[in-house]
Amino acid sequence: MFGEILPNEAFGFILVTIRLSALVMLVPVFSESSIPTRIRVGFALAVSFIVYSTIKTQLPPIPASVFDLTNLMVHELIIGSMLGLSIRVLMSAIHTAGTVIAFQTGLAAARAFDPSQGQQSVVVAAFLNLVAITLILTTDLHHLMLQGMAFSFEKFPIGEQIPMADFATMVTQHVSGAFFLGFQMASPFIVYGMIFNLGLGLVARMVPGFQVFFVGMPINIFLGFAMMSIVLGSLMTLFLGKFEALLLNMIG
Repeated sequence: MFGEILPNEAFGFILVTIRLSALVMLVPVFSESSIPTRIRVGFALAVSFIVYSTIKTQLPPIPASVFDLTNLMVHELIIGSMLGLSIRVLMSAIHTAGTVIAFQTGLAAARAFDPSQGQQSVVVAAFLNLVAITLILTTDLHHLMLQGMAFSFEKFPIGEQIPMADFATMVTQHVSGAFFLGFQMASPFIVYGMIFNLGLGLVARMVPGFQVFFVGMPINIFLGFAMMSIVLGSLMTLFLGKFEALLLNMIG
């Protein structure tokens, strides 16, 4: 009896774990490099156990051949990776917005480690990323991510053919949407930068001996920080709205 039940249980749990592990290692908040790998792996296993207990009756039987078994595992890895990347790519909007803002406010040379990128980034982008992650947690949007992981087995059942055309279209739309959102968030600073630099150019033209760069640089940084303090709430509200819409669409 156990010789028949245990292999089926192990097979189903492994399939669920493969997809959810790919999701946990890619989606924002849960995949941050500041979280130890052991904690992320343990969290993925815990979520997999809970999800498996609810969908185990929907899982296909063990394939007859090793090739079919391997194909099924790769299938789950691809689906988990594609869904995780579709959510992760939206975080690049924060990086795009922060980079544009830094160049417009004269802070492009100030750099700090950005956990979302895994490398040095402009300090404004790293700051906005930290604020975005904090707000995702405080507004409980990470709960929507967990629901999306569970509902992914209803939208993309195990064993069915991967809709590659739909995935390609979705990723393309999310990438273009992330860049558009990033520039949309940075648009007030783009307008500010154009006006400020135009004003400095007129001053330099009218007063040739005036040290425009020496005076304009600290003013630019001060006005950039002042503007950031004014519009930061609106920028994060816009981002959270788009992020929530993406998660709700994933839950479907």
